[in-house]
Amino acid sequence: MDSTGIIQMLLVIITVTVIAGFAGILYFLSKICEALPGQRPKEAPGVAGTQGEPGGVARPGTVEPARSPGEIDPRSMGSLEETLGAISEKYSLASFTLATTDGLLIGSTRPGAQNEAARYSHLYTQGKLHDETGAELLGIPYRGETVVGIARPSEHLSAEQMSTLEQDIRDTLQHWV
Repeated sequence: MDSTGIIQMLLVIITVTVIAGFAGILYFLSKICEALPGQRPKEAPGVAGTQGEPGGVARPGTVEPARSPGEIDPRSMGSLEETLGAISEKYSLASFTLATTDGLLIGSTRPGAQNEAARYSHLYTQGKLHDETGAELLGIPYRGETVVGIARPSEHLSAEQMSTLEQDIRDTLQHWV
C-alpha cells in the first residue's frame, strides 16, 4: 500500500470516528433532555386523543397543586436566574443573590454579583444580618449547608415576608440546585 492509500485509509477512519462521536453526543444529549423536568413538549392538558380518531384514547391530564397568584413555582421557570427574578418582583427587591457561606455565587438577578456574594457571605459568617446599604442577609439551611440570601429590598421586609421569602428560596434551591 502506497502513501496515498494510507492517507485515504486514515481519512476514512477519522470520518467514521467523527460520525460516531456526533451520534454518541446526540444520544447523550437526548437522554439529558429526557431527564430534565419540565423540558418535554406539553400535550393538551385534558386528553391524549380526540373522539372520532382511531386509537384516540382519552386520559386525564396531570393535576398540579393549586398555587395562589403570588406564589413562585420554580418548575414553571426556565432558569435559576428567572426564578430569582420572580422572587425579586414578588417581594419588591432591587436585587437578589444566592451564595454559599464561603462566598461562591449560586445565582443572582444582578450582573457581576461575584464580589457581592463574597463580601456579604463573609458578613453573614460574622453574624451580621444587614448592612448600612440596606442589604438584608438570610441564612437558609439546605442539604447540610447554609445558603446565604442577599436581598436588597426597596422597603423593610416584615417577619412574615421574610418567612415566605425563605420558603420560596428553599423551593427554588430544591428545584434548581
